[in-house]
Amino acid sequence: MGLVSVLNEKSRAQTWQTLGWLLQLSWQHLLYFHPLFKFPGSWYAAGYGHQTLKALHDKYGEVVRVAPDKLSFSSATAWKDIYAQRKSGPNFIKDHKFYTTDDEQSHAFSPKALLEEDIVLKYADMLMVAIREESAKGSLYFNDCYNWVTFDVLGELSFGEPFGSVEARRPDEWIDTVLQMVVFIAWYSALYKLHPVFSSLYSYLIPPFVRKATVSHVTQSKAKILSRMEGGEREDGRKDFYSYIFELRKEMGLHEWHMAAYSNAMIIAGSETTATVMSALTYHLCRLPAIYDKLKQEVRSRYKSGNEITSLSATFPYLTAAIHEILRLLPPIPFGMPRIVPPGGDTVDEMFIPGGTTVSVHAWSLTHSDKNLKDPDKFIPERWLDPDNTDQREASNPFLLRPRACIRQNMAWMEMRILIAKMAFFDYELVDDNLDWERDSLAFILWQKPELWTKVISRNVD
Repeated sequence: MGLVSVLNEKSRAQTWQTLGWLLQLSWQHLLYFHPLFKFPGSWYAAGYGHQTLKALHDKYGEVVRVAPDKLSFSSATAWKDIYAQRKSGPNFIKDHKFYTTDDEQSHAFSPKALLEEDIVLKYADMLMVAIREESAKGSLYFNDCYNWVTFDVLGELSFGEPFGSVEARRPDEWIDTVLQMVVFIAWYSALYKLHPVFSSLYSYLIPPFVRKATVSHVTQSKAKILSRMEGGEREDGRKDFYSYIFELRKEMGLHEWHMAAYSNAMIIAGSETTATVMSALTYHLCRLPAIYDKLKQEVRSRYKSGNEITSLSATFPYLTAAIHEILRLLPPIPFGMPRIVPPGGDTVDEMFIPGGTTVSVHAWSLTHSDKNLKDPDKFIPERWLDPDNTDQREASNPFLLRPRACIRQNMAWMEMRILIAKMAFFDYELVDDNLDWERDSLAFILWQKPELWTKVISRNVD
């Protein structure tokens, strides 16, 4: 037994040495003999934070090699070359490691299918009541407030019932688990980009409480789907997300775990992104009272209370400019949305890129570059209203370009317009005067928001 043990230990040591040697050879080959070798980039580039990637673009230019087979672009031309419908030749291919639900979700979120203003108004009005009542008790944690309403809207549009967050005034356990998982998915992605072998370490990084929560989350997801399936068509005749998914279930060969994955992806992308944008906008309005005064005046001069606001009445020019500006300053997704160059290669920003290369535009680098905008790190809604403004506003495409645009942008715009217009009947100020949103935001798969605590005063117009 002793000899076997020694041999086993020796064998394991040799295995690890061999593995390390192979990884080193593999990495050296990818670095120096890969078709993308000519493109500049940091030698350790394997997918980093938004600020690090911008620093690389500032140093190397508008195209940077961020991994052995991946290029990041930072130019307005690249938006069109990568994401738009191409006049000739095949479109760039979506990376299916990131996109698995587009066809199904495009049915469910087409403008005619689920543009349900009454649902948004219901939960927005409930949130206004909650803010009024809770602010009388002390300062408010606005990150939670926006998550309550956006998740409840998506819950009703997905499962036919809300999560109950606005009414309970606390996040649902299902939602909490989803948001916790985002960080660990980012860890897995980073390990995989170093080398697929390293992704096996992922299971050792997950804390026990997250494993337990994940099991609970999967169980709850399946229960929600089964409950929705058993419920059949809604009595009010309203179509929700799963009305369309059920119609496609047999045709697409979907299983329960497919539908659970769809619901997770849809609710994370559809709710957390809007809530993050709303939190960031609230921060900047608190920081810049002169801008908030303009927005309040635009809304309050036309309406006496938030109860009068609808999606049509919320199409104010300055409010719309403020949304454009916060979407530029804080693109909803902190990383570039990957596309794969078709076989045979193609041109991006007048450069030939080999087929099979993963390419993307890093929006944050592009919209924070002084080559494209004056004072790019400042929140200036007026840049979207001045016809003589020389900023390259086309550099900002937070929802990508048609026909590949975010399938939920119509809903997102409606939610943001309604919520911001109704919020204009409150005055608020930051509790933590040292808070810096750009400095304190962390970029994983989604933004990890800094804590936004505010003091709130209701201001209905007499």
